[in-house]
Amino acid sequence: MKKINRKFVIVASLSLVLILAVLLWAAETQKTSPAAKKIATFKYQDLVWQVPQVGKEVKRVELKNGIIVYLKEDHTLPLFNVQVLINTGAVYEPAQKAGLAQLTGTVLRTGGTKSLKPDEINQKLEYMAGSVETSIGTEAGRASLSILSKDTDEGLKLLADILRNPTFNKDKLQLVKDQLKEQIRRRNDTPGSIINREFYKTIYGDHPYGRSLEWDNIKSITQKELAGFHQKYFQPHQIMLGISGDFKEAKILQKLEKVFGDWQKKEMDYPSKPKVEKKFKPGIYFIEKEINQSNIMLGHLGSDLNNPDQYALSLMNFILGGGSFSSRLTSRVRSDEGLAYSVGSSFPFTTQDLGVFFASCQTKTKSTCRALSYMLDEIKMIRENLVTEEELNTAKDAYINNFVFRFTTTEQIVGLLMGLEYDKRPADYYKNYLDNIRKVSAKDVLRVAQQYLHPEALTIYVVGHKADFDESLEELGKVTEIALVPPQVD
Repeated sequence: MKKINRKFVIVASLSLVLILAVLLWAAETQKTSPAAKKIATFKYQDLVWQVPQVGKEVKRVELKNGIIVYLKEDHTLPLFNVQVLINTGAVYEPAQKAGLAQLTGTVLRTGGTKSLKPDEINQKLEYMAGSVETSIGTEAGRASLSILSKDTDEGLKLLADILRNPTFNKDKLQLVKDQLKEQIRRRNDTPGSIINREFYKTIYGDHPYGRSLEWDNIKSITQKELAGFHQKYFQPHQIMLGISGDFKEAKILQKLEKVFGDWQKKEMDYPSKPKVEKKFKPGIYFIEKEINQSNIMLGHLGSDLNNPDQYALSLMNFILGGGSFSSRLTSRVRSDEGLAYSVGSSFPFTTQDLGVFFASCQTKTKSTCRALSYMLDEIKMIRENLVTEEELNTAKDAYINNFVFRFTTTEQIVGLLMGLEYDKRPADYYKNYLDNIRKVSAKDVLRVAQQYLHPEALTIYVVGHKADFDESLEELGKVTEIALVPPQVD
């Protein structure tokens, strides 16, 4: 027995010595190498990023006929891009012709020009591996050209031809009408489409912001009316061009004068834009649809895009429901209660007149009223107490850290700065943006929550199958049921 023990002790001792040797060797090899020591002595300047500004990184020029041009060279890749803003929009179309602006913006590109048939335009772009896109939204017309820089001359010539000389081919117009007809026919297929349409219609009434397309209006719009809308609003002094990419400034200005310079402006009086009626429309509205998930949307009129309180409001909304998993709505309704996969809020500053604050949620049918109640609770609570420093700092960090990514490409930079002028925002808006975010206090957040959020004035919409609700919506107040009428597309 003693002999065995001595052998065990010897083996154990040798093993221990071996382990210690390995550890000492590992420690020795992990010592800082001479190269690593040298690298550690290197010193780097702090990375300083400046917000791009007009007159510095981006140049602004006005052509003789009034076209405003923003330019920024970027020779990294042999690409050439043009962004176009046109002072027009659906806000200027007659109510009985709702869809005229949209049709004009679409067929502008697809309908050919006085010198080129629709297919010829497509063939030219395909040959050059380029693209031209056009559209008209609620408050702006847009166009774009993306092309290889070697084809700049041909690309600019084509873009100018489309903007100046469209013919709105009848067959192409009918094709777009047929596509819109199908969209209208299917607009009640999804609860998201239903709730958005009816919610904004209730909030805005007859204002263009709340209009939805109807087939009777679309089918009545003629080729002549598209041409008239174009002729009225596509004037050189109402157009802005944003040029970015591989070009030389002096040469590109000469080329712009060549293709746009003889475009003579015609003085016109813009019709006055209809004003949003600043009136809340509280109520609970229900639309029956036999689905296993309810859609909830609630809100009221918010703010226009030039409100000085927008910084505090943006942070307030981030904390309430715009900050994804860090927001109160997501924490309460999704994380804590497990009632929804998607829930959040928005307080946008994207419209020249009053926009809409809203919160939305998709939840199981059997938890509809409970989810809605929690959403209402959170809106009320953010008006009652100061947000925490942690919440405020998280919101600020999100805005500050994401800000630089708005300016990732030269095209983005030019578009953002050109957009400031179009929207009549201060030229130093982005220069001062981060400071305006940083100086918002918890008291500011509480102040704007109390001033701009009105729980008693909410327009509340629910789309779902009420037979399976956890309780009656009437427990929350009087309910107006809206029948889901099949669209007229005959």
